[in-house]
Amino acid sequence: MAESTSLTNSDLTDGGVGEGRLSEFWRKNTSNIEATELANLLRALRKVSGTLGRNVGDIVYSGMSKSPGDSIILDPEFVIGEYPVSPRKVDYLVGLVVHEALHKTEWSDLIWTGVEKANPDMKVRDKVILSKIVRVGEDIYVDSISERSILGLYNRKARKVGMDAMRSNLDPEAVSVDELVYLWWLSAWGQEMGDANVETYEKPLDLLKSIMPELRAVIDSKKGVIERCNLRRDIYLKAWESVRELIGSWRIIDKAVSWGFLGDEADSSKKKASSGKGISLSPAMALEIEARLAASSGNLTPIIESIVDDPDQEIIPTRLWDYNIPARGMVDHRQVGRLKAIIQSYADRKILVSRGLTSGKVDRKRLYRAPITGACFLDKQTLPDMSWSICLLIDASGSMGRGQSWRLVESTVATLHKAFRGSANRLQAWAYFESHGICMITSLLKGNELMSISPSGETPSGQAIIAAAYLLPKDRKRKLIIHVTDGASNAGCDVQYGINYCKEQHVQLITLGCGLEDRQEMLEQYSRSVQFVDHFGQLPGAVEKLLKWAFLYGSRETPSIPKGIGKSSQS
Repeated sequence: MAESTSLTNSDLTDGGVGEGRLSEFWRKNTSNIEATELANLLRALRKVSGTLGRNVGDIVYSGMSKSPGDSIILDPEFVIGEYPVSPRKVDYLVGLVVHEALHKTEWSDLIWTGVEKANPDMKVRDKVILSKIVRVGEDIYVDSISERSILGLYNRKARKVGMDAMRSNLDPEAVSVDELVYLWWLSAWGQEMGDANVETYEKPLDLLKSIMPELRAVIDSKKGVIERCNLRRDIYLKAWESVRELIGSWRIIDKAVSWGFLGDEADSSKKKASSGKGISLSPAMALEIEARLAASSGNLTPIIESIVDDPDQEIIPTRLWDYNIPARGMVDHRQVGRLKAIIQSYADRKILVSRGLTSGKVDRKRLYRAPITGACFLDKQTLPDMSWSICLLIDASGSMGRGQSWRLVESTVATLHKAFRGSANRLQAWAYFESHGICMITSLLKGNELMSISPSGETPSGQAIIAAAYLLPKDRKRKLIIHVTDGASNAGCDVQYGINYCKEQHVQLITLGCGLEDRQEMLEQYSRSVQFVDHFGQLPGAVEKLLKWAFLYGSRETPSIPKGIGKSSQS
């Protein structure tokens, strides 16, 4: 808004901003829990801003942002304390986010930079006055854009709060530049000027009003964003030339400039304005909100940071990545048959009892029915308990692309996928690697189709293990991660954090080290949770043995890993 606002709860009570509760019609994902509600609200605001363009930046609460220059920072003070957040407050926030997002999509910063270049020798006082004209003009321009859609209804609510805040800072006894631009802002939306000294402001106000048709015509110019910025810059400079002699000596109440037109001093002012006048979220609350937001997005970094919770650990950004290609893995049909037999024969059993039958084993609880209907028998069936969730976590670093290693990995995944198809057990397959300092994790299974990627980068195993354990279904009693790698972790957090997290979540983790000559480093990282196979040709048989062992002994709290998995495995 044209002036920084300090919003309180009283601004958004009935009759304050407007009678309508627009967000009440669509915002249904609410909660009474603080972190959940704040995360839900932020997610809703990000969806709204996403409809406006691609360069609106992130939307965060004060205390969350790591790059405030690229973010729209919201003061959380007036939404904290009452949950769910009232629809009136949500309406205001939507309007505020729309307003700020349009400033970004229309590149308002570029106008301010162009004005500075066009007037490098302007006096500081003149710069402050011109900055106020540009800021209010840009507010009128972006609000005019919002009025062309339903978002304009939200923007009106935020604009009224901004106008009230600007009016409260004026001195009614003095003629000032601040009151002039305030009256201009009011007149742009057909509002009454109240008790203002109309005669004093009449001439410069008429000159500022005269540029509004030109300003709004820029919207329909069908020119590119840079050309639109140049047109608006010329309009503001022309307006300044027409009013300079009239208002150059007028009083300036607020001398702050929130953009880089006055050099270092203005940059400092902008940083203060960006942080808001209210409170910032505590680090713990900010981290919890980020983790809840990450749970429904492809950014797993906040989740991993909250799990590791160690400032000394170097945690690289972690992203879910869906760029993959169809795989060419060959299915070993004989092994598919063996794996299906393991699933049926070695899994835990559950007993289904059918009562009220007319034949079978006598049911002592139903004997009273014998002389009446004869339905006093029961039948017991023993079925395999399909409550397993199996995850294959595959190292896809550059070294895995050598020779036939990756082809053998693809064949192993394809065979397991075929064996588990039609079973109530769940199978996941993730590949991970490091690219440009980011841990990328992608699924190798898409419905009934097997996918693949091209191995590259380093090996961030610790973070990948945490991500895989976090992504396992929460409703399964037995969970197993088989981690396949050809070397020790060399990026991201320490592997021990992944091992500890698996223990906390009751997830069995087994790491298969394939084709390593020097095994000492992996033994130091993984301790008892690692087993070795001599070459990738042994991988399918090793995975088969692991599954057989897991189905037999996996229900134990602290199972021992079978020794020599790869010794007698089939090549």
